[in-house]
Amino acid sequence: MNRLEMIDLLTGVQSSKRNYYSELKTTVEQLKKKNSQLEIINEVMRSFTVDFSVAHMLENSLAKLKTVYSIDRVSAALVDEHKLVLSYVYPEHDIYLEKNTLFPKKDSLYHKVFTTGQYAVYDENGDDAIFEKEGFRHLGLTSVHLFPLKSSGKTIGVLSLGSRKNLQCDEDDITFFFHFADQIAVCMENARLYGEVLAGKQQWEETFRAVSDAILIIAPDGTILSRNDAARLDWPFDIGENIGQFMEQAARSTEDPFQMTIQTKKPQSAELHYKNKIYDCSCYPLFGIDGSIDAVILYRKDVTEKRLMEAQLMHSGQLAAIGEMAAGVAHELNNPLTAIIGNTQLLLRTQSTNKDIKPLLDDIDQCGKRCRTIIRSLLAFSRQEIPTFKPCSLSDAVTEALRLTRRQIEQHHISIEVDLDPALPLLNGNLQQLVQVAVNLLMNAKDALTIAPVDEKKIHIQTEFQNESAILSIADNGIGIAKEVLDDIFHPFFTTKDADNGTGLGLSVSLGIAQAHDGTLSVTTNEGSGTTFSLSIPLSAERL
Repeated sequence: MNRLEMIDLLTGVQSSKRNYYSELKTTVEQLKKKNSQLEIINEVMRSFTVDFSVAHMLENSLAKLKTVYSIDRVSAALVDEHKLVLSYVYPEHDIYLEKNTLFPKKDSLYHKVFTTGQYAVYDENGDDAIFEKEGFRHLGLTSVHLFPLKSSGKTIGVLSLGSRKNLQCDEDDITFFFHFADQIAVCMENARLYGEVLAGKQQWEETFRAVSDAILIIAPDGTILSRNDAARLDWPFDIGENIGQFMEQAARSTEDPFQMTIQTKKPQSAELHYKNKIYDCSCYPLFGIDGSIDAVILYRKDVTEKRLMEAQLMHSGQLAAIGEMAAGVAHELNNPLTAIIGNTQLLLRTQSTNKDIKPLLDDIDQCGKRCRTIIRSLLAFSRQEIPTFKPCSLSDAVTEALRLTRRQIEQHHISIEVDLDPALPLLNGNLQQLVQVAVNLLMNAKDALTIAPVDEKKIHIQTEFQNESAILSIADNGIGIAKEVLDDIFHPFFTTKDADNGTGLGLSVSLGIAQAHDGTLSVTTNEGSGTTFSLSIPLSAERL
């Protein structure tokens, strides 16, 4: 030892230098530890994403914790319906109690931390008879530190940090683990809330899609923002298309409920017509914060069958009234007709050789019998019975319909051409209903010809067999049907006639009868030159 070293030793300079480096080393280690703790907290915060996974977050956190602490296992027990259950464990194979195991309220260290909100530690050398002790021993954990998971001042569970070494925590470590547990709790609570929002959103979307009636959400300019499956199947619109022109066309016979909702800022309803379908349509405004309309909810329900049923019920009521009246008329006319026909036949026997009288008596006899036939046909036509299907001929239906209407048609100087197929196969149907269709079509043809400015008015009736179907066509050379009303003629209560001549039920009821026979009723028309209605009834094996 030289002189300078002796002086340093005596004055304590070397000792100060060693203390200084020792403290510096300790400070550096503490800073490293603090940095690692901050990285752990940061890792927890970065783990929370849209596709957040608690298990993945615990895995990442444990990897970071191991760089600072001798922690081998991390788990979380969460409250489920007011009960504390084991929810997450990492590593997943490092488990003794099964997931969802309920921690008892008595003698459970987990439950004690949950109820008190205080930190607790398990030491294998302790003699506490706790519920978790056997599991900790089985897993080889010598110390387990438990911290409450708190979010918004409420304890939502317990975080467990297990070590197979004797992990000792100083006050700074415990403070850090409290912060760590708080961050874990915030992430879990946010995940729970996000899950509830996502579940609610999915439930609403599934409900929106499952509704059998169409629902559309439309921007004020008519752009479709969203729609459910029923709207997609029924109406040919994609998201982003404008519905304005369609609404204007479908609401041609009423006011456009969508535009009315935009103008009045109040819910509006109307009946729309589209492709022989009838829809009850309601529009509801969606308001923004500033009170302006952000969008309109359009709800529409297909009421075609309901309207057809209403029309048929009304028509049936009218037929019932006609039937009652016909029965009364028949009762009053039968007796004098019987006397007229009987006496005429008696006179024919005595005056058969009188060339002047006999033609007159023959005429009286034929007219009397014709009146009796008309009354019987009217009674049969208006008789209200439950429709039954049995083999019948479409040509017979035409013959019966002409028996009721021929005289009335010919009075308007309209000629009738009848071309019935004598080999037309029988179909399985209701003759009375088919007569009803033929009568409706014949009376419409007569009305069209009555106002038609043509010299030779005529109706052509034809039955034929085509494509395994019996076809009835009734054509006239009347005024035709205007294009703008062509789509509406089969709608119940729609008519172009005045109130004295039309109820708007004939064609809709005829269409319903055709559909009940699995058939169709179609129309072709040229405005100003005539119209042809065609009834087609299939002759499938199942129907015969």
